[in-house]
Amino acid sequence: MTVEAGSAQLAGTLSFPEDRPRAAVVLVQGAGPHARDQVISGAPMFKLLADGLAAQGITSVRVDNAGVGASTGERVQHFRQRIPQIRAVLDMLAARPELAVVPIGIVAHSEGTLVATEVWGEREGVIDFVVLLGAPGRQGRTVWIDQQANPSRFPGSDEARLTAICSTFAEIADAAIAGDRDAIGQGADCLFAMVGLSAQEIAEVRGGFVERMASPEMQVFLAHDPAPAFARVTDPVLAVWGTHDDLTEPSLNAPIFLAKRHDAGALTLAVLPARIISSSAARDLHPGEHVVGKMELSSALVDLIAAWIKTGGLSRGSTPR
Repeated sequence: MTVEAGSAQLAGTLSFPEDRPRAAVVLVQGAGPHARDQVISGAPMFKLLADGLAAQGITSVRVDNAGVGASTGERVQHFRQRIPQIRAVLDMLAARPELAVVPIGIVAHSEGTLVATEVWGEREGVIDFVVLLGAPGRQGRTVWIDQQANPSRFPGSDEARLTAICSTFAEIADAAIAGDRDAIGQGADCLFAMVGLSAQEIAEVRGGFVERMASPEMQVFLAHDPAPAFARVTDPVLAVWGTHDDLTEPSLNAPIFLAKRHDAGALTLAVLPARIISSSAARDLHPGEHVVGKMELSSALVDLIAAWIKTGGLSRGSTPR
């Protein structure tokens, strides 16, 4: 199937259960030029998810991002450009006659959760429930600084040096948000010298680092705070993290969702062992370890989503369409 979204034709796959569906969802990938299956560490996450949901009576649609796979159009530069595209996919799904009385939801992963909550704000009357997988609750600037300045990346550094490194990353983030390429470059020079890179090493990495930090993708990500959009959601929400999903650590993000949830909304939080993309198929790996070719989608995740949709996500029925 294809969906027209502005100048792009989004190609995708509709997965139906054998019997009449009891719900239908749009799958929204995380950051990056993903095709419809969102392959992560060798695991076709969204194909596995779609097949698992279909086996439990849930229809799904997943599409190649614009400019990726069989989809036409220019590749998006940041997540906000995906909002009208996912909105078009949602409208297509909701308009299908066989789904006229079926509850419709969004299942989104990582950065795709930012898209999902924004789309909910534009299609509140269409969406009946939202599932957020590995969702960030904090502003991108905070997340990025924490990741980059993690003390484990700078072994042997004393507290004063770690504080200086963190402050430099903060200056770089602020320069990126402001779109100040020169300030990004100055911050990079300071950072690279501080961590002891040689002149040759700096020459090899500086250009790519500055280009990345000056990109629209990073500018939008760093500036964005996901909490306000989530706080507007009044439909049931399931938020799921993995204990070893270090990019969206549950202890740092779940409390924000609890604090910001809408009074009229129903929020369910769940934390699965290891990662959402699991290494359980490889017994020689530690929980949370990522190795290409040895990963699989957590079967517990599929069961959790399907059970929640049946008991929680559908508790209010479908929105009349």
